[in-house]
Amino acid sequence: MSLKLAFGGKGGVGKTTVTGLIARTIAALDKERAVIAIDADPVANLAAALGIDETQPITPVAELSDLIAERTGAKPGTMGGFFTLNPKVDDIPDRFSLEKDGVKLLVMGTVQQGGSGCICPESTILKALMNHLVLARNEVVVM
Repeated sequence: MSLKLAFGGKGGVGKTTVTGLIARTIAALDKERAVIAIDADPVANLAAALGIDETQPITPVAELSDLIAERTGAKPGTMGGFFTLNPKVDDIPDRFSLEKDGVKLLVMGTVQQGGSGCICPESTILKALMNHLVLARNEVVVM
């Protein structure tokens, strides 16, 4: 059985802390379940809450320009043209997550600066990935 948990609310109320604690607790208590923690916050700090070493490099999914261009057919930051609205994303969690104590962390990413062009390809990948994680995978997803 899968479980999907999402924490939301006003800034500074402890969403990241609670998300990290819940993900680590589920992973510690139930070794049979795979746990994926999603950091969708523009100020990504979930790695610290999960105890991941800050020197370990984390590349947010939204910054994987070559992968985004390959999967959508559009170069990030460009405008016009057509691109794929249903890109393949099922391999992304396993390829681009970091694991610590039974919790896989996947950082979604954000817009780095305004006026940098269309973020449609990045948004398409992130939306498809979130749908895949919530609907298609039989894991505990905490975000």
